[in-house]
Amino acid sequence: IIFYEFYIYYKKSRHVEYLKEKEIKRQNEELEKARDFQMNMLPSQSPAILNLDITTHIQTANEVGGDYYDFFPQDDGSMYVVCGDATGHGLNAGMMVSITKAGLYGSNFDTPSNTTTRLNRTIKAIDLGTTRMSLNMAKFHNGSFDFTSAGMPPAYLFRDKSGTVDEILVPGLPLGSMKKADFDLHSFDLSSKDVLVLISDGLPECVNHDGEMLDYEAVKNCIENNGKK
Repeated sequence: IIFYEFYIYYKKSRHVEYLKEKEIKRQNEELEKARDFQMNMLPSQSPAILNLDITTHIQTANEVGGDYYDFFPQDDGSMYVVCGDATGHGLNAGMMVSITKAGLYGSNFDTPSNTTTRLNRTIKAIDLGTTRMSLNMAKFHNGSFDFTSAGMPPAYLFRDKSGTVDEILVPGLPLGSMKKADFDLHSFDLSSKDVLVLISDGLPECVNHDGEMLDYEAVKNCIENNGKK
């Protein structure tokens, strides 16, 4: 009898363990599909426009991250560049990226600040709880660019002539925080061989094997030391 009861207990335990493993496998497959979907929303190649040399890189720490970048060439020869980061990770962050991309594709691009204002209203109306989208947006045209920010880390502008780096930090709430939010607009000249670097906080917040964070100063120094390469 004791042996029979032990056998029944063992069979039940194995069945519960099997169901757990099956559920974990299902969740992992769903997250992998969500990750593939998110990566497919990013541009497959950088546009050739305005004599700009454009390079991008993204590496997610989780199956589904919130980082997003995109390019929107305009009929007048200008181009909008977007670098964003949804708060958190997982499916909500992936959904926020999807909403952002859809909102931008349906947008009337006039200035980065107005475009960001309209996008903010769209994201706020959909309401993904506490999930927000931080965003930097730049419009390149005629040897200059206009720039606005919604809660993103600074952009870095390397000046080839002086070999120095200007930190561009524009205050602004992440998209979806408040329905009536305003976003400042700043303009910058862009000379030949100048470099503009847009990042998410995933770069400065990277840690090494000792748990030490890279931090923003190291990012700025790296750009300054390598800007002419």
